[in-house]
Order: sequence, then structure tokens, then C-alpha cells
Amino acid sequence: MTEKIVFLDDEGLAPSTSLKRPAFEHSWVQYSYTHPEQVVEHLRDATVALTCSVPLREEHLRQLPKLKMISLALTGRDIVDVDFCEANGIEVTSVPGYAANTVAEHSLAMIFELFRRPGAYTRLMRQVYKGMVPVKNIYFDHRIRDLRGKQLAIIGSGPIALRLAELASTLNMKVLFEDRGGRLPGPDRRPLAELLRSCDVLSINCPLTPETYNLINAAELAMMKPDALVINTGRGGIVNEAALIAALQANRLGGVALDVVEHEPLQPDNPLFQLIDRDDFILNPHVAWSSEDAMQQLMDSAVDNISSFMTRQALAPAQRTYTA
Repeated sequence: MTEKIVFLDDEGLAPSTSLKRPAFEHSWVQYSYTHPEQVVEHLRDATVALTCSVPLREEHLRQLPKLKMISLALTGRDIVDVDFCEANGIEVTSVPGYAANTVAEHSLAMIFELFRRPGAYTRLMRQVYKGMVPVKNIYFDHRIRDLRGKQLAIIGSGPIALRLAELASTLNMKVLFEDRGGRLPGPDRRPLAELLRSCDVLSINCPLTPETYNLINAAELAMMKPDALVINTGRGGIVNEAALIAALQANRLGGVALDVVEHEPLQPDNPLFQLIDRDDFILNPHVAWSSEDAMQQLMDSAVDNISSFMTRQALAPAQRTYTA
């Protein structure tokens, strides 16, 4: 039997990413993007769905009796109704941890920018070149600080958090982790309030859950040093954005760097754009994960997951019965 693989959304890949194909007999169909109302049409007769971001819900899956597998080119499985898949013998795979180093490096890059300010000084030199500011012998327009000896507080305990801690430790930063309300005790764990009061950098590297939603609000930001940084490469919604805007505008923080926001994709009317001209503010459009290296690893692993599944199927064909 020839398997039909449908890639629902290749627009999320950089041009440098090469897509390998499975060795078994198959046909391959590829779409730039699949909107919710196109899911059933695009997956009709498909045995395998490959996607980077398209949600596959029960109302779609019930109409796709030939579907055997969903290969997710991302870390989690929350965009799929996994319970339905498990009840009906549809395999769901993902690629956890593929961008751990990539996101950690991006977090560190933003920390470096806010401590050392090379980008801010480049923008200043553009203003000098255009005659907007006078030439000076020595420039002290932006504060420059060393990372060595500074305290990095990390909210999170997954592969990204651990890799960031490893990188920061090589710079002789003091790395501490939030103790999840006492559930993760250890010599490098501290209660959140203690970390907020003592840290020089707060890095958020945890998932968004009901427990972490608005975890960092106005009260938490008020505990922090007036020159401390907030870095979020985890998920939007963990930091209350209105409180963050107010704190930075009142100069009660040393800088803010966001790769994620609560409502994505970023729209021009997002209140965070009030801060966009500040040199102590970095706003990225959720790109920390998307290095060329990480994307290639991601897609290689997503296709390997398909091959592994088909190998297991060939050895032990599964019987599936859809639930009512």
C-alpha cells in the first residue's frame, strides 16, 4: 500500500531547510498553509498528516478514517485532540526539546544586548551620522554592565532552562531556579519572591498553564531591583503585559526582552508597541526557536518519526475501530 503523506503548512520553514522523504513507498502533498476550514479537504485520503502549527481537532479527525498518524513538527501535542487519537488508534508524535540550545542562546543574546548595548550604540551612531545628535569624544548614553557575577533567576526546569543555566554558568553568572512552590527543593532552588528581590536577570523558560498565567504581575515586578531585566522566551501570558509596560515606563526595571506575547501573531495595535522606541526594550516575533540548525533538526526528526511509525506498523499492523 502506498502511504499518502500530507504536509499541511510548510510556510513555517526557512528556505534553507531541506525536507528529506521517507524511504517507504508513499505519495507526498505539500501546502503552504491550511486554514481550519481546509483541514478535511487537504487531508482527505491521507494516511499521515505532517504539520508545524495547524490544529487538528475532533471535528476534523472524525471525518478522516484513513488517517493513521499525525507527525507534529513542534515540541508539544496541544494542537491535537490527543484523547480522540488515542481512542481511535491514531499515532501522534512530536519533537520535544529540539530547540533547547537555540532558545537558550537567544535568551542569552537578549541578556547580552541589554547589558552591553551594542545595538543601542549602533542606533546612536546612525543618529550621529545623520546629524541628529552631536559628535562627542566619549559616549555614556547607555549603561554598560558585565554579566560576570550577576544573578540569573530562571523560572522553568526543562531542557531550555537547563541549557540556559549551563551557558550562563560559563560566564560566571550565579544561576538559581524558582522552586515551583516548594515542589522542587535543592541547593539552587529558591522561592519566587526571594528570587525576584535578589536577581539581576529574570528569565522565563516555562510553559503557560493555569498555574503560570500572570505569574509575574504588578506585585511581583515591584519586588524586583530597579535595574533588573525581564526576559521571556517561554510563553506570553506568564508576564502581565500591562504591568510590564507600566514598570518599564516608570523606569522600575533595567530592561525587558520579549520573544513571546500573549496574543500572537503580533498586531500593530498591541500596547507593547508603546515601548518599541526604547533602547531598553527588545520585542521579537517568536523567533527564538527558529535557527536554521534547529529547523533542520526539527524536520528531520518529524520525518524520522513517520518512518519509525511505519516500520512498527509493518511489523505489527494495528487494528483500529472508531468510537461513536
